Amino acid sequence: MGRICLRLGSILFPASLLPVLAFGVSMSVFGAGYAVSLGLAAGLAMIVAVLSTRAVLYGLGRPVVKLSAKVRAFMEADHKFENVIPKEGWPEAAGLISALNRLMLELNAYRAFHLNQVVEERAKAEALIETISDGVLLAGDRGQLIYSNRQALNILGIPVTEQNITLPGSVKQKDFYSVLSGIISSQEDYLKAEVEVQVPEDPLLSRRGKPDPLPAVKSFRVISRRFLLATLKKPGRVIVLRDVTMEKEIESARETVFHMITHDMRAPLCSIQGYAQLMRNALPGSPEAEKCVSAILRSSARLNGMIGDILNTIKLERGDIKLNPVPVDAGNLCLCVFEAHEPLAARKDIRFSFALPPGKIGFNGDAVLLERVLSNLVGNSLKFAAPGGSVSLSCREACGEVLFQVEDNGPGIPKEKQKDIFEKYAQLEEHKYMGFGLGLAMCRMAVELHKGRIWVESEEGSGSKFSFAIPLK
Repeated sequence: MGRICLRLGSILFPASLLPVLAFGVSMSVFGAGYAVSLGLAAGLAMIVAVLSTRAVLYGLGRPVVKLSAKVRAFMEADHKFENVIPKEGWPEAAGLISALNRLMLELNAYRAFHLNQVVEERAKAEALIETISDGVLLAGDRGQLIYSNRQALNILGIPVTEQNITLPGSVKQKDFYSVLSGIISSQEDYLKAEVEVQVPEDPLLSRRGKPDPLPAVKSFRVISRRFLLATLKKPGRVIVLRDVTMEKEIESARETVFHMITHDMRAPLCSIQGYAQLMRNALPGSPEAEKCVSAILRSSARLNGMIGDILNTIKLERGDIKLNPVPVDAGNLCLCVFEAHEPLAARKDIRFSFALPPGKIGFNGDAVLLERVLSNLVGNSLKFAAPGGSVSLSCREACGEVLFQVEDNGPGIPKEKQKDIFEKYAQLEEHKYMGFGLGLAMCRMAVELHKGRIWVESEEGSGSKFSFAIPLK
């Protein structure tokens, strides 16, 4: 750039001084007439110099103009560089054009590589999504369909060839209409719903090749998560349609079996407990007999508790249990549970503590159901605490709620498992042979029936604290 400025200066500066010098010298040496003639000649020389300068400037500017036009075309063509810019003009301009040519060729190569990668990754993602059994939809904020796999279109009854699909307007399977309408209009980040859909029975699967006059019912779980579409700068939704018919049927069959077994087991279990108590009374003073009878009673009590969990869980889930609200003293409720579990804690050499709250904490609730919840939480802590460990039970009033807490220094619960432990049949791998995994699910349903909430705070290897809160009013 410095060299260019020097070139322009070497032309313009002498040209600007020439008329003045010529006129002054002529006046002093030759007189006024000759000075005028010489001045005119000098002016003509200046005009020639200016025109020469203009020609030089045009020679300098032309490559820059062409360069600017090529760069603009490169930007407008979505960064696609087709023709090399010819080198022309002064040496500096030619060097600049050469460097820019190299830069844009490298950008071209990078763009082609990047596009190939994007196309390849998209093909992989589409192949993966097309092979799964779940329906997957990607929709804009107004329900316009951006992407879907074939399975989703089949579930919703939308022809694969249909264009300009919107949700829920294009949905032919009307059982999904209200659910999808609510999802599209919602501002929640995460939504989950279940839909039962009536579908025609497959003639090949029906008896003797005749279709069943009654349509089959399929259950679908609809899961949706909101996200931001980077290209459109607008929110969109991913919607997953999962067929859970088989899962529901297995769960229903399992509950039916459990229900039958528990009812059939209760009568003989009561007989076992009754005869064990008679044996204790008939054989006083025999340490060996007392040991055996105590083991029978403990095992039968544990089995009875498991049966109770199964029945309560099934009843709570079906809505068969109605609350029987009575005035409850939180301190007395905890004291009853504490006294019932003290012998077990002593046998396992576990420090079990409870301190009555300073004042009465009264509220309305189902005392029997809440005692079962507390017993379940305390029983779990005593079950998993190691000999020499500790378990504490407490209750207090906080923010218009009565807060119950059971804390232990047992093995703890991994973070990734904590959100699932209140679901039915959920068990940690190391505890999977220690019950059915229904106790905490029953606790959750019982607490929610009281309009309360239940949660766990735990660090693996550092114990757990189970808490639940019931509104005072």
